[in-house]
Amino acid sequence: MSIPVKKSLEEVRSDLFARISSVQADGWLPENLNLNRGPVRGMIELWAWGLFQLYQLLGLILKQAFPSMATGCWLDLHCDQVGVQRLPAGKCRGMVYFTRSDSSGNVPIPAGRVVKTLPDGTGRIHRFVTLADTVLLDGVSEVAVLVESEQHGQAGNVTAGAIREITTVIPGIDGVENRSGWIESEGIDTEGDEPLRERYALAWMATGGATKYAYESWARSVTGVVAVKIGDQHPRGQGTVDVVIRGSAGIPSEELLSTVAGVIEKNAPINDDALVKGPVLVPVNIDLELLLIVGEGSTIRMEAGSRLRALFAGFVTIPGIVPLGIGEDLTLDRMIAVIMAVNGVKRVEWRSPTTDIAVPGDGLATLTTLSISSRAAGEA
Repeated sequence: MSIPVKKSLEEVRSDLFARISSVQADGWLPENLNLNRGPVRGMIELWAWGLFQLYQLLGLILKQAFPSMATGCWLDLHCDQVGVQRLPAGKCRGMVYFTRSDSSGNVPIPAGRVVKTLPDGTGRIHRFVTLADTVLLDGVSEVAVLVESEQHGQAGNVTAGAIREITTVIPGIDGVENRSGWIESEGIDTEGDEPLRERYALAWMATGGATKYAYESWARSVTGVVAVKIGDQHPRGQGTVDVVIRGSAGIPSEELLSTVAGVIEKNAPINDDALVKGPVLVPVNIDLELLLIVGEGSTIRMEAGSRLRALFAGFVTIPGIVPLGIGEDLTLDRMIAVIMAVNGVKRVEWRSPTTDIAVPGDGLATLTTLSISSRAAGEA
C-alpha cells in the first residue's frame, strides 16, 4: 500500500517556486528577485527542506495509524485496543542426563554447574545451568537434572543430543546429554511485529463468536505457542473441537498444554468439547553419509547437522531454512537442498530414511536421532 502523503525534495522545491511566481504576478513580491543565488535562494532552500521533513513525518505517522503497517510501540498501541499484549521472552528449562562409566560411589552435582552445546550452524554455543543440587547415587550410572538456559529466547530450545559438553568440571561425571522430549518449559523470544499483527487480526475475527479464529486467538495468547491448527469439523463427534498447538520447541511441553487448556476452558462455550493437544509425533531417524569433494570432514558434518536440525526447530534458526510446520510432509528433496548448501558436499547417500515421510494433518515431523558420516568422493 502506497502512502498518499508523500513528496520528494524536488517536488517541494518546485511547488515553492510555482507559488513564488504566482504571488509575484499578484504583486505580493517584487518581480526582480534573484531566485538562483543569494539570501532569497538560501531561504527558499531552507523552507523546502523543512517542508520535505514535514512530509516525511506525516508519511511515518500515517503508516503507523494502520495496524497492517504499524511497527514497534505503535503496533502495541493498536493491540491494546483489543486486549492483546506483546508476549515477553522466556528461558528454556528441561532435563539433561549426567552419565558415568564407573557406577560406584555417590557423586554430588551442585546447582550452578554449566553444560553447553557444540557450535551450531551460526557458530553459537548455547549454555545451560543446573537449578538444584543433585546426587548420582552409588550403583547408578546416570541421573536426570533440571537445567535452564542462560539466555532468554527460542535459541535455547535445542534439539535432542545437542547438549554434549560440561563446562564446569564435575568429578566423577563423564558426560552429559539431552534426550528426546527433554524440554519441560519452552524458551521464547520477545514476540515480533508479524506474529503480533496476526494475533491482532485474530482478536477482531474472534468477536464473531466461538469460531476457529476465536480458538486460535485464545491459544496463541499463551507465551510459547508459535503455531495452532484448529480441527472444527467435529473431529471426535458432534460439538467437539481439537486445538493442536506447536510450541517454540516443536512438540509442546505438558506445562504449555496445561496452560493453553486453561485459557480455552475459560473462554470456550460450555457446550463445546475442546481438546488441547500437541501434534502427533512422527519420529524421524536420520542416518546418512556425505561424499565430499573438498574441506574438512568434521567441519562439514557439523554444519550439515546444524542445518538439518534447523528443519525441525520451532523457529527460524538459520536464515533461509524454514522449519517444518504442523501436517507438513518431510521429503528427501527438502533435506538434500538443505545439505547441499554446505560447501564441499558432492552427494548425499541415505541409510535412513530412504523415502519421503508422510505426516498426518495433525502431525509434526520430529528429529529423534541424527547420524552423519563422510568420506572423500573418490573413495570406493
